[in-house]
Amino acid sequence: MNTNYKYIIILIFTFLNLFKTCPTYPKPIKIDQNHPLLLKAYNEIDNLIQTKMKSDNISSFIATIVYKDEIIFSKAYGKINPLDENSLNLTLNNNIRIASITKTFTSLMMFKLRDQGIINSLDDDIRDYFPQFKINSIYKDKRNEKITFRQLASHQSGLARETPCDRIDYGTNKCNDKVILSKLSKQFLISKQPNILSHYSNLGFSLLGRVLGESLKMKKTMKEQQAYEYWVTNNIFKSLGMDNTTFNYDEKVKDNMAIGLYKKSNGSFSIAPISPAGWNSPGGGIFSTANDMAKFMIFLLSDENQQQSESSFYLEETTLNELFSPMNLLRDGFSVYGIPFLHTYDTSNSIWISAKNGDLTGYHSNMAFVRPLKLGFFFSSLSDINSPDIYINSTIDILVPIYEILLNEEASKIQQIENYLIKQEIPIIPNSFLAGFYKDFHGNEFLIYNETFNGNGDHTINGNLLVNFDNSNSNLTIHTFELDKDYPYIKRISYYDETLQGCRLLAGGENEELIYFNFINNDNQQESTNFNDIKNLKVYSVQVMGLLLYKI
Repeated sequence: MNTNYKYIIILIFTFLNLFKTCPTYPKPIKIDQNHPLLLKAYNEIDNLIQTKMKSDNISSFIATIVYKDEIIFSKAYGKINPLDENSLNLTLNNNIRIASITKTFTSLMMFKLRDQGIINSLDDDIRDYFPQFKINSIYKDKRNEKITFRQLASHQSGLARETPCDRIDYGTNKCNDKVILSKLSKQFLISKQPNILSHYSNLGFSLLGRVLGESLKMKKTMKEQQAYEYWVTNNIFKSLGMDNTTFNYDEKVKDNMAIGLYKKSNGSFSIAPISPAGWNSPGGGIFSTANDMAKFMIFLLSDENQQQSESSFYLEETTLNELFSPMNLLRDGFSVYGIPFLHTYDTSNSIWISAKNGDLTGYHSNMAFVRPLKLGFFFSSLSDINSPDIYINSTIDILVPIYEILLNEEASKIQQIENYLIKQEIPIIPNSFLAGFYKDFHGNEFLIYNETFNGNGDHTINGNLLVNFDNSNSNLTIHTFELDKDYPYIKRISYYDETLQGCRLLAGGENEELIYFNFINNDNQQESTNFNDIKNLKVYSVQVMGLLLYKI
């Protein structure tokens, strides 16, 4: 291809992206789960999983999908023990190892202890709570020796990937607190740029859990030896009814365990060994079930969580937002490490996916959220798999477009009803009072108009007045302020169609700003807010976007 043509194509692509509109998402509301489109989608997902299992030679698999506060798809495939033809069928209540998905529970504990004042700040040095921890730094600058809760949770601490123990010694006295701390005191941080470069660290998360446990002991709120495990079990598992979730690989779990497989060098399969994680439990030691993980996802997605402040395990909305917030952009430009999720932008559906994988021999799981639509996914393969996302991305490609269609349909029905009710209400201040041309002494102009103002027909959108800043020809409208009955002179500006705007303009422009109308009495020309006598009032100025403009 001619070089000039290549440049032209690149320029066109760049130009189009400059004007690409901001993706919008319908509000998640209750929809009929028996809708033909949904039933068809769930059947497609079922077929997708079975087809991919066959092509990847996977014998056992679990898939659970939740929407808001309900399970919408859940199925177990294969046997509890795939190597035994007489084995019972796998169920959604069989235990599996969720491996690094454990880190979501450790992160949740960190945020809760911060909210409760057990730890003062996520930016505290962990040695303020766990002075036994020591490690060497390659830096002479003492400021770089600080390791914080936030750094551990976001993989920016500079610690090595793994705990300095042989894996076969996990859960034994050869890999306990004393041994690990002794080995770390002789080692160095590996990162040349802590706080800037991310380096995934199982060691960092295990240390995080242990420091959190020590903080509970330091504040004398807990005496248990295994403070981390005790807190998570009693504050999360029990509170959410996750009755089959535990750190203990005891007889109950062994009897209920789904058997994971690994492929040997000769191509045959063998049963994956299982041993307790011990000191490393905060980084990957939980045994759970598909049904219990559904309860956990519902907790993170459900609106009920924000409404039940008196419940035994309540999350502030700000804390929940932190849990799903990005921290450090990776080099690919569209993936971001958070605490604890990896956030990836799905370009085919124009939506962010927040996911946490868990991989241990014989057990490969992924928990992912499409949070704008309140969809949660937990998929687990009980043998090696060629799909890093455990088929979830392909499932999202099927489900997200259908949910957007149905939610938009429901939203349209609700909007029609709301528009009808609005028309039935008699406003305290009629639109005709507000419509007009406003200007200040510096030449700034502000136009508010309806169908009667310029004589060109009906220019209202859903009964709302149109707004124009300095002849910008924007699609802004005036909406009722949420406290309209008490403050009828305040209105809200917003776009009547956000899909026409770019993300930057939606976040940084006039969208969602408030307008303050100033009224005077016709008789004495004094300012007045006595709207009981609205016929004797008129608008003389408006305050908007830092400007005071007068009605012409």
